[in-house]
Amino acid sequence: MKSAISDLSVLVTDDSLTQRQYAKELCQDLGVSSLYDAANGVDALEVLDANSVDVILIDLEMPIMDGVELIRSIAQKKLNSSVIILSAKDPILIASVGTMAEADGLHVIGTFQKPLLADVLQCSLLRFIQDSKVSAEPKKANDNEVTALELSEALANRDLTLAFQPKLTTQGLLLRGVEALARWRHPTKGMISPAVFIELAERHGMIDALTHYLLEEAFKHKRSWQQYGLRFHLAFNLSPLSLADADLVDWLCKMANDYGIAPAEVTFEVTENALLGELASAIRTLARLRLKGFHIAIDDYGTGFANAQQLSRVPATELKIDRSLVHSAAVRPQQKTILASTVDLAKNLKLTTVAEGVETEEDYKILLDLGVDLVQGYYFAKPMFPDDLLAWVKTGLSQLRKQQEHK
Repeated sequence: MKSAISDLSVLVTDDSLTQRQYAKELCQDLGVSSLYDAANGVDALEVLDANSVDVILIDLEMPIMDGVELIRSIAQKKLNSSVIILSAKDPILIASVGTMAEADGLHVIGTFQKPLLADVLQCSLLRFIQDSKVSAEPKKANDNEVTALELSEALANRDLTLAFQPKLTTQGLLLRGVEALARWRHPTKGMISPAVFIELAERHGMIDALTHYLLEEAFKHKRSWQQYGLRFHLAFNLSPLSLADADLVDWLCKMANDYGIAPAEVTFEVTENALLGELASAIRTLARLRLKGFHIAIDDYGTGFANAQQLSRVPATELKIDRSLVHSAAVRPQQKTILASTVDLAKNLKLTTVAEGVETEEDYKILLDLGVDLVQGYYFAKPMFPDDLLAWVKTGLSQLRKQQEHK
Protein backbone atom coordinates (compact mmCIF):
# COMPACT_ATOMS: atom_id res chain seq x y z
CA MET A 1 0.00 0.00 0.00
CA LYS A 2 2.81 2.37 0.88
CA SER A 3 4.43 1.81 -2.48
CA ALA A 4 1.20 2.80 -4.24
CA ILE A 5 0.84 5.90 -2.08
CA SER A 6 4.47 6.83 -2.71
CA ASP A 7 3.63 7.48 -6.36
CA LEU A 8 1.13 10.19 -5.44
CA SER A 9 1.67 13.93 -5.43
CA VAL A 10 -0.13 15.88 -2.70
CA LEU A 11 -0.68 19.60 -2.08
CA VAL A 12 -1.44 20.71 1.49
CA THR A 13 -3.28 24.06 1.60
CA ASP A 14 -3.67 25.63 5.05
CA ASP A 15 -2.91 29.12 6.42
CA SER A 16 -1.59 27.64 9.67
CA LEU A 17 2.09 26.73 9.38
CA THR A 18 1.68 24.23 12.25
CA GLN A 19 -1.30 22.52 10.58
CA ARG A 20 0.47 22.45 7.19
CA GLN A 21 3.55 20.89 8.69
CA TYR A 22 1.45 18.35 10.62
CA ALA A 23 -0.44 17.27 7.47
CA LYS A 24 2.79 17.03 5.47
CA GLU A 25 4.34 14.82 8.16
CA LEU A 26 1.30 12.53 8.01
CA CYS A 27 1.77 12.27 4.24
CA GLN A 28 5.48 11.56 4.61
CA ASP A 29 4.81 8.85 7.21
CA LEU A 30 2.47 7.19 4.69
CA GLY A 31 5.20 7.27 2.06
CA VAL A 32 4.16 10.28 -0.07
CA SER A 33 7.35 11.65 -1.59
CA SER A 34 6.02 14.43 -3.85
CA LEU A 35 4.69 17.09 -1.49
CA TYR A 36 3.72 20.74 -1.98
CA ASP A 37 2.22 23.28 0.39
CA ALA A 38 0.40 26.61 0.17
CA ALA A 39 -0.81 29.13 2.75
CA ASN A 40 -3.95 30.22 0.85
CA GLY A 41 -5.95 29.65 -2.30
CA VAL A 42 -3.94 32.03 -4.47
CA ASP A 43 -0.67 30.30 -3.59
CA ALA A 44 -2.32 26.91 -4.18
CA LEU A 45 -3.42 27.89 -7.69
CA GLU A 46 0.16 28.94 -8.49
CA VAL A 47 1.40 25.51 -7.39
CA LEU A 48 -1.29 23.81 -9.49
CA ASP A 49 -0.42 25.90 -12.54
CA ALA A 50 3.20 24.74 -12.32
CA ASN A 51 2.76 21.13 -11.17
CA SER A 52 0.58 18.08 -11.70
CA VAL A 53 -1.02 17.23 -8.36
CA ASP A 54 -3.11 14.14 -7.59
CA VAL A 55 -4.68 15.13 -4.28
CA ILE A 56 -5.24 18.52 -2.65
CA LEU A 57 -5.90 18.92 1.07
CA ILE A 58 -7.97 22.10 1.41
CA ASP A 59 -8.62 23.98 4.64
CA LEU A 60 -11.84 26.01 4.32
CA GLU A 61 -10.80 28.95 6.53
CA MET A 62 -7.95 30.83 4.88
CA PRO A 63 -7.18 34.51 4.17
CA ILE A 64 -6.90 36.08 0.70
CA MET A 65 -8.74 33.17 -0.96
CA ASP A 66 -10.63 30.75 1.27
CA GLY A 67 -11.19 27.05 0.64
CA VAL A 68 -14.62 27.48 -0.95
CA GLU A 69 -13.24 29.98 -3.47
CA LEU A 70 -10.29 27.69 -4.16
CA ILE A 71 -12.62 24.74 -4.82
CA ARG A 72 -14.63 26.82 -7.28
CA SER A 73 -11.46 27.96 -9.06
CA ILE A 74 -10.19 24.38 -9.35
CA ALA A 75 -13.53 23.38 -10.88
CA GLN A 76 -13.51 26.31 -13.31
CA LYS A 77 -9.98 25.48 -14.42
CA LYS A 78 -11.10 21.84 -14.87
CA LEU A 79 -8.08 20.54 -12.98
CA ASN A 80 -8.00 16.78 -12.55
CA SER A 81 -6.90 16.86 -8.92
CA SER A 82 -9.02 15.14 -6.29
CA VAL A 83 -9.75 17.00 -3.06
CA ILE A 84 -9.92 16.33 0.67
CA ILE A 85 -11.85 19.07 2.47
CA LEU A 86 -10.90 19.99 6.04
CA SER A 87 -12.17 22.44 8.64
CA ALA A 88 -12.51 22.97 12.36
CA LYS A 89 -16.17 23.90 11.75
CA ASP A 90 -19.09 21.52 12.21
CA PRO A 91 -19.32 18.39 10.04
CA ILE A 92 -22.60 19.48 8.39
CA LEU A 93 -20.94 22.59 6.96
CA ILE A 94 -17.95 20.58 5.73
CA ALA A 95 -20.23 17.99 4.12
CA SER A 96 -22.21 20.77 2.43
CA VAL A 97 -19.06 22.15 0.84
CA GLY A 98 -18.23 18.60 -0.27
CA THR A 99 -21.63 18.36 -1.96
CA MET A 100 -21.00 21.70 -3.66
CA ALA A 101 -17.61 20.50 -4.91
CA GLU A 102 -19.09 17.30 -6.33
CA ALA A 103 -21.84 19.32 -8.03
CA ASP A 104 -19.08 21.38 -9.64
CA GLY A 105 -17.59 18.17 -11.03
CA LEU A 106 -14.74 17.62 -8.59
CA HIS A 107 -13.72 14.23 -7.22
CA VAL A 108 -14.11 14.53 -3.44
CA ILE A 109 -12.35 11.68 -1.60
CA GLY A 110 -13.03 12.94 1.90
CA THR A 111 -14.62 15.68 4.05
CA PHE A 112 -13.23 15.74 7.59
CA GLN A 113 -13.20 17.75 10.77
CA LYS A 114 -9.78 18.78 12.05
CA PRO A 115 -7.47 17.42 13.30
CA LEU A 116 -6.81 15.10 10.38
CA LEU A 117 -6.02 11.57 11.53
CA ALA A 118 -3.39 9.34 9.93
CA ASP A 119 -5.72 6.39 9.26
CA VAL A 120 -8.37 8.69 7.77
CA LEU A 121 -5.79 10.21 5.43
CA GLN A 122 -4.49 6.78 4.45
CA CYS A 123 -8.01 5.53 3.62
CA SER A 124 -8.64 8.62 1.52
CA LEU A 125 -5.45 8.24 -0.48
CA LEU A 126 -6.10 4.54 -1.03
CA ARG A 127 -9.64 5.44 -2.17
CA PHE A 128 -8.11 7.83 -4.71
CA ILE A 129 -5.83 5.06 -6.01
CA GLN A 130 -8.75 2.61 -6.28
CA ASP A 131 -11.01 5.16 -8.00
CA SER A 132 -8.23 5.99 -10.45
CA LYS A 133 -7.87 2.30 -11.35
CA VAL A 134 -11.60 1.93 -11.91
CA SER A 135 -11.82 5.01 -14.13
CA ALA A 136 -8.81 3.85 -16.13
CA GLU A 137 -10.27 0.43 -16.85
CA PRO A 138 -12.13 0.05 -20.13
CA LYS A 139 -15.85 -0.11 -19.45
CA LYS A 140 -17.33 -3.54 -19.88
CA ALA A 141 -20.41 -3.81 -21.99
CA ASN A 142 -23.50 -4.22 -19.87
CA ASP A 143 -25.91 -6.91 -21.01
CA ASN A 144 -28.74 -4.46 -20.43
CA GLU A 145 -27.00 -1.51 -22.07
CA VAL A 146 -29.12 -0.08 -24.88
CA THR A 147 -28.30 2.24 -27.75
CA ALA A 148 -30.00 5.30 -29.14
CA LEU A 149 -30.87 3.27 -32.23
CA GLU A 150 -32.66 0.66 -30.12
CA LEU A 151 -34.63 3.40 -28.34
CA SER A 152 -35.52 4.99 -31.66
CA GLU A 153 -36.79 1.64 -32.94
CA ALA A 154 -38.76 1.08 -29.73
CA LEU A 155 -40.45 4.44 -30.21
CA ALA A 156 -41.22 3.68 -33.84
CA ASN A 157 -42.64 0.27 -32.90
CA ARG A 158 -44.51 1.68 -29.89
CA ASP A 159 -42.81 -0.81 -27.59
CA LEU A 160 -42.78 1.47 -24.55
CA THR A 161 -45.64 1.31 -22.09
CA LEU A 162 -46.87 3.04 -18.94
CA ALA A 163 -47.46 1.84 -15.42
CA PHE A 164 -49.48 3.93 -12.96
CA GLN A 165 -48.90 4.38 -9.24
CA PRO A 166 -51.80 5.61 -7.06
CA LYS A 167 -51.65 8.84 -5.04
CA LEU A 168 -53.87 8.59 -1.97
CA THR A 169 -55.11 11.03 0.64
CA THR A 170 -53.17 10.55 3.84
CA GLN A 171 -56.41 10.83 5.79
CA GLY A 172 -58.82 8.11 4.73
CA LEU A 173 -56.74 6.71 1.86
CA LEU A 174 -58.99 8.04 -0.91
CA LEU A 175 -57.72 7.76 -4.49
CA ARG A 176 -56.86 11.25 -5.74
CA GLY A 177 -54.70 10.45 -8.74
CA VAL A 178 -52.07 8.30 -10.41
CA GLU A 179 -48.56 9.01 -11.63
CA ALA A 180 -47.68 7.73 -15.11
CA LEU A 181 -44.31 5.94 -15.14
CA ALA A 182 -42.55 4.87 -18.34
CA ARG A 183 -41.69 1.21 -18.82
CA TRP A 184 -39.65 -0.52 -21.55
CA ARG A 185 -39.39 -4.29 -21.82
CA HIS A 186 -36.67 -4.98 -24.39
CA PRO A 187 -37.28 -8.18 -26.40
CA THR A 188 -33.88 -9.64 -25.48
CA LYS A 189 -32.51 -7.46 -22.64
CA GLY A 190 -35.54 -7.45 -20.34
CA MET A 191 -36.72 -4.43 -18.39
CA ILE A 192 -34.69 -1.29 -19.07
CA SER A 193 -34.57 1.26 -16.27
CA PRO A 194 -36.35 4.55 -17.03
CA ALA A 195 -33.28 6.35 -15.68
CA VAL A 196 -31.30 4.74 -18.52
CA PHE A 197 -33.59 5.31 -21.48
CA ILE A 198 -34.83 8.76 -20.45
CA GLU A 199 -31.24 9.96 -20.07
CA LEU A 200 -30.51 8.36 -23.45
CA ALA A 201 -33.46 10.21 -24.99
CA GLU A 202 -32.27 13.52 -23.52
CA ARG A 203 -28.70 12.99 -24.69
CA HIS A 204 -29.67 12.06 -28.25
CA GLY A 205 -32.44 14.57 -28.89
CA MET A 206 -35.34 12.11 -28.62
CA ILE A 207 -36.93 13.44 -25.43
CA ASP A 208 -39.65 15.37 -27.25
CA ALA A 209 -40.64 12.32 -29.29
CA LEU A 210 -40.64 10.19 -26.14
CA THR A 211 -42.73 12.75 -24.24
CA HIS A 212 -45.27 13.08 -27.04
CA TYR A 213 -45.68 9.32 -27.38
CA LEU A 214 -46.00 8.60 -23.65
CA LEU A 215 -48.34 11.50 -22.93
CA GLU A 216 -50.65 10.45 -25.73
CA GLU A 217 -50.71 6.94 -24.22
CA ALA A 218 -51.46 8.41 -20.79
CA PHE A 219 -54.32 10.53 -22.16
CA LYS A 220 -55.78 7.49 -23.93
CA HIS A 221 -55.91 5.63 -20.62
CA LYS A 222 -57.37 8.61 -18.77
CA ARG A 223 -60.11 8.96 -21.38
CA SER A 224 -60.88 5.26 -20.97
CA TRP A 225 -61.08 5.59 -17.17
CA GLN A 226 -63.40 8.56 -17.53
CA GLN A 227 -65.75 6.37 -19.53
CA TYR A 228 -65.92 4.12 -16.45
CA GLY A 229 -66.75 7.16 -14.32
CA LEU A 230 -63.26 7.39 -12.79
CA ARG A 231 -62.11 11.02 -12.68
CA PHE A 232 -58.90 10.84 -10.67
CA HIS A 233 -55.96 13.10 -11.56
CA LEU A 234 -53.13 12.13 -13.89
CA ALA A 235 -49.53 13.10 -13.07
CA PHE A 236 -46.93 13.06 -15.82
CA ASN A 237 -43.20 13.85 -15.67
CA LEU A 238 -41.70 16.50 -17.93
CA SER A 239 -37.99 16.58 -18.72
CA PRO A 240 -36.22 19.87 -17.90
CA LEU A 241 -35.23 19.96 -21.58
CA SER A 242 -38.88 20.01 -22.61
CA LEU A 243 -39.48 23.22 -20.68
CA ALA A 244 -37.39 25.10 -23.25
CA ASP A 245 -39.73 24.04 -26.08
CA ALA A 246 -41.73 27.13 -27.07
CA ASP A 247 -44.45 24.97 -28.69
CA LEU A 248 -44.91 22.62 -25.73
CA VAL A 249 -47.81 24.43 -24.05
CA ASP A 250 -49.88 24.77 -27.21
CA TRP A 251 -49.31 21.10 -28.03
CA LEU A 252 -50.32 19.99 -24.52
CA CYS A 253 -53.50 22.06 -24.69
CA LYS A 254 -54.39 20.55 -28.06
CA MET A 255 -53.77 17.03 -26.76
CA ALA A 256 -55.98 17.60 -23.73
CA ASN A 257 -58.74 19.02 -25.91
CA ASP A 258 -58.49 16.17 -28.45
CA TYR A 259 -58.85 13.52 -25.72
CA GLY A 260 -61.48 15.37 -23.70
CA ILE A 261 -59.18 15.78 -20.69
CA ALA A 262 -59.78 18.71 -18.34
CA PRO A 263 -56.45 20.52 -17.71
CA ALA A 264 -57.41 20.81 -14.03
CA GLU A 265 -57.16 17.01 -13.80
CA VAL A 266 -53.56 16.88 -15.09
CA THR A 267 -50.42 17.56 -13.06
CA PHE A 268 -47.05 17.97 -14.76
CA GLU A 269 -44.12 17.05 -12.53
CA VAL A 270 -40.71 18.69 -12.89
CA THR A 271 -37.68 18.00 -10.72
CA GLU A 272 -36.34 20.74 -8.51
CA ASN A 273 -33.04 20.51 -10.41
CA ALA A 274 -34.91 21.84 -13.46
CA LEU A 275 -34.89 25.16 -11.63
CA LEU A 276 -31.10 25.33 -11.81
CA GLY A 277 -30.96 25.59 -15.60
CA GLU A 278 -32.61 28.22 -17.79
CA LEU A 279 -34.84 29.51 -15.00
CA ALA A 280 -36.59 32.19 -17.05
CA SER A 281 -37.48 29.77 -19.85
CA ALA A 282 -38.67 27.11 -17.40
CA ILE A 283 -40.84 29.54 -15.45
CA ARG A 284 -42.31 30.93 -18.70
CA THR A 285 -43.47 27.46 -19.74
CA LEU A 286 -44.73 26.54 -16.26
CA ALA A 287 -46.60 29.84 -15.91
CA ARG A 288 -48.37 29.30 -19.23
CA LEU A 289 -49.32 25.77 -18.19
CA ARG A 290 -50.83 27.14 -14.98
CA LEU A 291 -52.72 29.80 -16.91
CA LYS A 292 -54.20 27.06 -19.09
CA GLY A 293 -55.44 25.28 -15.96
CA PHE A 294 -52.85 22.51 -15.55
CA HIS A 295 -51.27 21.78 -12.17
CA ILE A 296 -47.50 21.85 -11.57
CA ALA A 297 -45.61 19.68 -9.07
CA ILE A 298 -42.01 20.08 -7.95
CA ASP A 299 -40.80 16.46 -7.93
CA ASP A 300 -38.06 14.77 -5.88
CA TYR A 301 -37.85 17.71 -3.48
CA GLY A 302 -34.95 17.17 -1.09
CA THR A 303 -32.51 15.66 -3.59
CA GLY A 304 -31.26 18.86 -5.25
CA PHE A 305 -30.49 22.44 -4.34
CA ALA A 306 -33.80 24.27 -4.63
CA ASN A 307 -34.53 26.63 -1.76
CA ALA A 308 -37.57 28.52 -0.52
CA GLN A 309 -36.76 31.57 -2.67
CA GLN A 310 -36.59 29.46 -5.84
CA LEU A 311 -39.80 27.64 -4.97
CA SER A 312 -41.58 30.94 -4.43
CA ARG A 313 -40.74 31.93 -8.03
CA VAL A 314 -42.27 28.82 -9.53
CA PRO A 315 -46.03 28.68 -10.20
CA ALA A 316 -46.29 25.27 -8.57
CA THR A 317 -49.39 23.79 -6.95
CA GLU A 318 -47.77 20.73 -5.40
CA LEU A 319 -44.55 19.73 -3.66
CA LYS A 320 -43.49 16.07 -3.87
CA ILE A 321 -41.21 15.18 -0.97
CA ASP A 322 -38.56 12.65 -1.97
CA ARG A 323 -38.23 9.23 -0.34
CA SER A 324 -34.82 10.23 1.04
CA LEU A 325 -36.56 12.66 3.43
CA VAL A 326 -39.43 10.31 4.22
CA HIS A 327 -37.87 6.91 4.84
CA SER A 328 -36.71 6.27 8.44
CA ALA A 329 -37.73 9.76 9.62
CA ALA A 330 -39.45 8.00 12.53
CA VAL A 331 -36.10 6.90 13.96
CA ARG A 332 -33.92 9.83 12.83
CA PRO A 333 -34.75 13.00 14.80
CA GLN A 334 -32.76 15.36 12.55
CA GLN A 335 -34.38 13.93 9.44
CA LYS A 336 -37.82 14.22 11.01
CA THR A 337 -37.11 17.88 11.78
CA ILE A 338 -36.11 18.54 8.17
CA LEU A 339 -39.20 16.69 6.95
CA ALA A 340 -41.46 18.69 9.27
CA SER A 341 -39.93 22.00 8.18
CA THR A 342 -40.37 20.99 4.52
CA VAL A 343 -44.06 20.27 5.11
CA ASP A 344 -44.45 23.64 6.89
CA LEU A 345 -42.67 25.40 4.03
CA ALA A 346 -45.03 23.84 1.49
CA LYS A 347 -48.07 24.80 3.55
CA ASN A 348 -46.85 28.39 3.87
CA LEU A 349 -46.45 28.48 0.09
CA LYS A 350 -50.00 27.09 -0.29
CA LEU A 351 -48.72 23.92 -1.96
CA THR A 352 -50.31 20.49 -1.73
CA THR A 353 -47.82 18.11 -0.11
CA VAL A 354 -47.19 14.65 -1.54
CA ALA A 355 -44.81 12.18 0.12
CA GLU A 356 -43.41 9.66 -2.35
CA GLY A 357 -41.56 6.44 -1.71
CA VAL A 358 -43.59 5.56 1.41
CA GLU A 359 -42.58 1.98 2.22
CA THR A 360 -43.37 1.29 5.88
CA GLU A 361 -46.13 1.79 8.41
CA GLU A 362 -43.74 3.96 10.46
CA ASP A 363 -43.20 6.26 7.46
CA TYR A 364 -46.96 6.55 6.98
CA LYS A 365 -47.66 7.38 10.64
CA ILE A 366 -45.09 10.17 10.65
CA LEU A 367 -46.64 11.68 7.51
CA LEU A 368 -50.09 11.39 9.04
CA ASP A 369 -48.90 13.20 12.19
CA LEU A 370 -47.23 15.96 10.15
CA GLY A 371 -50.36 16.64 8.13
CA VAL A 372 -49.03 15.66 4.70
CA ASP A 373 -51.87 15.78 2.14
CA LEU A 374 -51.13 12.84 -0.18
CA VAL A 375 -49.00 9.68 -0.05
CA GLN A 376 -47.55 7.44 -2.72
CA GLY A 377 -45.38 4.35 -2.42
CA TYR A 378 -45.06 0.59 -2.21
CA TYR A 379 -46.63 0.49 1.25
CA PHE A 380 -49.95 1.28 -0.44
CA ALA A 381 -49.55 0.14 -4.04
CA LYS A 382 -46.79 -0.50 -6.55
CA PRO A 383 -46.93 0.92 -10.10
CA MET A 384 -49.47 -1.10 -12.07
CA PHE A 385 -50.34 -1.58 -15.71
CA PRO A 386 -53.80 -0.24 -16.68
CA ASP A 387 -55.82 -3.46 -16.31
CA ASP A 388 -54.21 -4.21 -12.96
CA LEU A 389 -54.93 -0.65 -11.80
CA LEU A 390 -58.64 -1.03 -12.57
CA ALA A 391 -58.75 -4.30 -10.65
CA TRP A 392 -56.97 -2.64 -7.70
CA VAL A 393 -59.43 0.26 -7.71
CA LYS A 394 -62.33 -2.22 -7.57
CA THR A 395 -61.03 -4.44 -4.76
CA GLY A 396 -57.48 -3.65 -3.62
CA LEU A 397 -58.21 -0.14 -2.39
CA SER A 398 -61.02 -1.20 -0.06
CA GLN A 399 -58.84 -4.02 1.27
CA LEU A 400 -56.06 -1.52 1.99
CA ARG A 401 -58.45 0.68 3.96
CA LYS A 402 -59.70 -2.28 6.00
CA GLN A 403 -56.12 -3.28 6.83
CA GLN A 404 -55.37 0.23 8.10
CA GLU A 405 -58.54 0.30 10.20
CA HIS A 406 -57.32 -2.76 12.11
CA LYS A 407 -53.91 -1.27 12.88
